[in-house]
Amino acid sequence: MSDNKSIFHDLKSFVAEPRFTGLFLSPDGERLIAARTELNKKKNGYVTALWELPSGEGESPRRLTRGVEGESLLGFTQGGDVLFTAKRDAGEEDTEQRLFLLPRQGGEARVVARRHAGFTGFTVARESGRIAFVSGVHPNAKDDDDDASIAKRRGEEAVTGILHTGYPVRAWDHDLGPTVNQVFVADPLDPADSEAQLELRKITNFKPYERLLDAVISTDGATVFATLQRGIRGTVSRSEVVAIDVANGTVTTVAAHDEHDTSLLGVSPTGKFLVITRAPKVSRKVSIQLSHFILDLASGAETKTFNGYTDWPNDFKISPDGREAYFTADHKGRGGIFHLDIATGTVTNLTAGKFHYAALCLNEQNGSVVALQDAIDQPPLPVRLDPETKQLAAIEGGIAAPDIPGTLTEFTTEAADGTMIRSWLCLPTDANADNQVPLLLWIHGGPFGSWNSWTWRWNPWTAVARGYAVLLPDPAISTGYGQEMLDRGWSEFGGSPFDDIMRCTHDALARPEIDADRKAALGGSYGGYMANWIAGQTGDFFDCIVTHASLWNLDQFRHTTDTASLWGAHLDDSHVAEYNPAAAVQEIVAPMLVIHGDKDYRVPIGEGLRLWFELLSAGDKSPEENPHRFLYFPNENHWILTPNNSVTWYATVFAFVDRHVKGVNTEYPELLG
Repeated sequence: MSDNKSIFHDLKSFVAEPRFTGLFLSPDGERLIAARTELNKKKNGYVTALWELPSGEGESPRRLTRGVEGESLLGFTQGGDVLFTAKRDAGEEDTEQRLFLLPRQGGEARVVARRHAGFTGFTVARESGRIAFVSGVHPNAKDDDDDASIAKRRGEEAVTGILHTGYPVRAWDHDLGPTVNQVFVADPLDPADSEAQLELRKITNFKPYERLLDAVISTDGATVFATLQRGIRGTVSRSEVVAIDVANGTVTTVAAHDEHDTSLLGVSPTGKFLVITRAPKVSRKVSIQLSHFILDLASGAETKTFNGYTDWPNDFKISPDGREAYFTADHKGRGGIFHLDIATGTVTNLTAGKFHYAALCLNEQNGSVVALQDAIDQPPLPVRLDPETKQLAAIEGGIAAPDIPGTLTEFTTEAADGTMIRSWLCLPTDANADNQVPLLLWIHGGPFGSWNSWTWRWNPWTAVARGYAVLLPDPAISTGYGQEMLDRGWSEFGGSPFDDIMRCTHDALARPEIDADRKAALGGSYGGYMANWIAGQTGDFFDCIVTHASLWNLDQFRHTTDTASLWGAHLDDSHVAEYNPAAAVQEIVAPMLVIHGDKDYRVPIGEGLRLWFELLSAGDKSPEENPHRFLYFPNENHWILTPNNSVTWYATVFAFVDRHVKGVNTEYPELLG
């Protein structure tokens, strides 16, 4: 591990830090494998390798894979062999993705299947060992050979056109199509045959307007349960839970509601029930509200569960006997591992402290839980939880948490309606009344989110190392505080969330360690929206503003984002008229750094381009006098993910802020265009 100064002061060292990005437990609970990501040999990208973590004391982590382009773990076979995908051994013109099997008893990994569209949604039937996964198929293909031929010809002839009949057409940073996701199954391999290949069988024929969102095979391997989003009319779609008969491919809807989206949360290992989630179609007046039900597969009866618990569960795992479940969730500026009693619907938090959890796995043999634990001041590290004693134990992973160059403080602020708004404040170690430091307000995105975990993209300690305090507030519409907090800000994008943020900011500025005359506001996505809103509402209160991947003209955004069905309903005409940042462009005084990636389909590049054009038009100044800047990334999406672009992002942001907050002419990165 590098020393403290080099990690947070030297941005290249910071982005080079290895990190855990996944955790997987074998069916027998004996093998724990982590996905560990680090720089490639050229130091211009990231690769992920698989590491086996120790199951007992005195053991050390062991690296399992060493592919030049990295690997992606899908899971384990019934016998405990590892299945992963990789690009190794593929020629330049080879478009197929390989599925590798790494034998449990050791030896070399071997290819057991190939598909041009890759492999996702991997699950294994506990009893039969049958494998189910999801892969794309060209809708015009007559059979598997024709499907592969079409994919190859599209590449060779440089044909990229996609003819759509429904909505949506894009997701996050990629186009939907030309393939449609289908479910495949394969029977387990003969362990005695070291050359055996998986015989893949496609069992569905979904249309381009039917989006398969997830798929889980039943314990006996006879049924695949999935969430399916169907186009209904125009841009309106509905999500429902379906059962797919593995023998004949028959698709049966088992849970649906005309005015709600229904999705699959968990499949009971007993085969008796599903856990489903239902959410109403939103509008400005109807917020996102998740309700959870136990669906009895024999009778079709639904029983509401989670007894008033309204936060959003993740990593949902059901015990083998079907009596209990475990999940992670945001929780009051932190996270938690929670227990659900299936019979009573009672939810219990099993963890305490400042930590957040992800990648939860349930050991079905002894009932323990493993997960990645992190916090605002700790990157994700593997831990094991005993649900009975609620005792947590660290698992040796070969990565240590770095020393943080400051202190983490929590405080609360009273909102206009009396709600207590909590914030984290990151302070340099030497900050005090005699050595006051400037404040950076960082606004989280989402808008359904929380400052409760470590982040490599907006890491506050990189700013703290440069002499700034960083304020991380959780205003109205933040998650982890129950339905009430979401409802407070739902119908007023720039209303109570803005007021909460400014109240928290004033409280932070009143602290003795903070120089109230030096401050900036920064935010991305919804945080970028709020940065834009603040720019038009607060004059010169902030010395400068950084807005990343931000919503600018809500009338434009709501119909061009990849999730326009949601935002088109949420941001109705009255909402846009009341809270559109673009309407206040003439009021913007503070210098702004606009940042956007061209591959951003969540907040399309048109938002950044329009903001930049209207900002310059309103200022009407020469290039030499213009205080604003536009940092553009042609190959990045909603997030800046490649290591050297990440360094450029941090360095440009700090140089811009240094100039306007500290009055220091820090140089912009040398390689900037």
